[in-house]
Amino acid sequence: MNKIALLILAPSFAVIGCMPTPTLVTSSGKIGLWTTTNVKSGAMYAQQDRLANPVVNEVFATFANDRHKVNNTIAPTRDKDELANDIQSFMTRAAGRSQATTDVIKALFNRDIMVADLSVPGAGSYLGVQTGGATGSRGGGRELVDDVVDISLGAVFGTTVSALGLAPDDGKAIPTLTSDNVGSGGKRFKTTFPYLGDPR
Repeated sequence: MNKIALLILAPSFAVIGCMPTPTLVTSSGKIGLWTTTNVKSGAMYAQQDRLANPVVNEVFATFANDRHKVNNTIAPTRDKDELANDIQSFMTRAAGRSQATTDVIKALFNRDIMVADLSVPGAGSYLGVQTGGATGSRGGGRELVDDVVDISLGAVFGTTVSALGLAPDDGKAIPTLTSDNVGSGGKRFKTTFPYLGDPR
C-alpha cells in the first residue's frame, strides 16, 4: 500500500487522522509532503520506505547500523533526531565539506519533506521555501521539469550553496558527483492530468 502524507507547517496546529498517520493542519499556507510505501504485516501495514526529497536518505544515511532503514521507517517529525546526525556525519567526513556548508544542508534537508507555500502564486521551485526563493520562487514544491536529483546533488557535492550566497565556498566541491547524468530527453509531459507522458 502506498500513501501520500500531508503536513501543514505552522507554529500552532491541530492533529487530525489520515489513514494510520496523523497530519498536522494549520492556516499558514505552507505544507509538507512525503510519500510512504507500506507492507501488510498481519492485520496492520508497516512503513518500509519514505521519500520526499530525492537523494536525502540515499546519500546521507548509510546501510551500516541500519541508518537507511531507520530513516525509511520513521515519521518526518523524528528527522531532527535521526537524519540530522546522518547529514552531519556524511557532509563533514565522507564529503569533506565545511561546517558552514554542512549547516546549510542540514537546514535544507533535516526534515525529509517537500515544502510548498500555497499562499505564493506562480510556479513551484524545488527548495524555494527553504532557500527564501534563491532557487527561483518562494513557492517551493517542484515542477515536473525540475531536475530535483541534480539540484540536490549540486547542493551536497557542488557549489550551489555558495553560489546562492548561503555559505562561503569551502573549496571542497566534487564536480563529478553533482549530476546523475540523466538528461531531459527522456521526459515527456502532457498538458492535462496526469501530466506524465505515456511509457515508451
